[in-house]
Amino acid sequence: MRATCQMNRMNEASRRIAGCVLTVSLRLLSLAVLVAPLTYGQIQASEEGHAVFVSQRNGASQLYLLDLSTRQISQLTDTGRGHFEPMASTGGNSLVFTSRQGAGFELYRADLGSAWRSRLPLLVGLSRLTMNVSDEISPSLTADGRTIVFASGDGIETMNSTGTGRRVILPRTAGVIDLSPVVSPDGQTIAFISNRGDLNADRYDIWLFSRGSGEARQLTRGSDALGGLSWSGDSRSLAFTTTATSTRKTGIGLAEVETGSFRILSEQNDSNPSLSARGDRLLFVSSRDGDQELYLLNLNSGRVERLTYSAGLDDSPIFLATPNVGRPSRATR
Repeated sequence: MRATCQMNRMNEASRRIAGCVLTVSLRLLSLAVLVAPLTYGQIQASEEGHAVFVSQRNGASQLYLLDLSTRQISQLTDTGRGHFEPMASTGGNSLVFTSRQGAGFELYRADLGSAWRSRLPLLVGLSRLTMNVSDEISPSLTADGRTIVFASGDGIETMNSTGTGRRVILPRTAGVIDLSPVVSPDGQTIAFISNRGDLNADRYDIWLFSRGSGEARQLTRGSDALGGLSWSGDSRSLAFTTTATSTRKTGIGLAEVETGSFRILSEQNDSNPSLSARGDRLLFVSSRDGDQELYLLNLNSGRVERLTYSAGLDDSPIFLATPNVGRPSRATR
């Protein structure tokens, strides 16, 4: 994300759940921006002019930055190791993501800065956060930048953004597979995908864990959720990948946190949605045109725009506030 037997089950479930993505044992590996807390109004006002995504266009899976205005693409990592599925908080330039290390996966942190002797954005100050025989995957960061939520062979865990203070909040349970934790913008709730509603049905729904009470409750029923969870900026809804579509192809669903009801936004081999903080746009992955590329859906008009054209797979886009890169600094590639 080698792992315990349960971790292998998690990886196998991940491959089954999101076969349309790069490799779902690497799935929902989150990229998060370490920032000071923002109010909802400040989140709405932020300019999400960029996207970070994963691509195999040059070989191994690496992180790239896409300018949504000019469509300019800049490569952020080039280590030869795979880096996977970014996810960002609004504002700030620090990122956390998962990287392949040998046969396993670990969590890393880096800053988005300027390349040495250039203004091209690159990742600098790379720092490894975890070192374990089991995989750590799917990191998600609280808005204050202090806590990371992630999945491991022990269950769903939290730790400080420096990699210290690890604590299991949802322990591994026999027969139960919990995947893809993502913390809400208000920091109160962790959404995740689980089969704990019916262990015999082999179906997955969205569950919510309250950080205040320590209790988990089922949000959706019959959503056939595959992952790709993305909160709205006001913490009231969740976009997700689903097969609960009329075509049974993968599509994008939108669930209401208050009621648990959901509706289908798309169903043309679409996956891994990312909601803008304002709630007016949605990035997603689709193979509707043959190759796996990035698309942008305007939720107000319903207009869909293709963003990338690459022979290699593109995956896991997330919105990122316009980077505020400072002086050029030596890049960590």
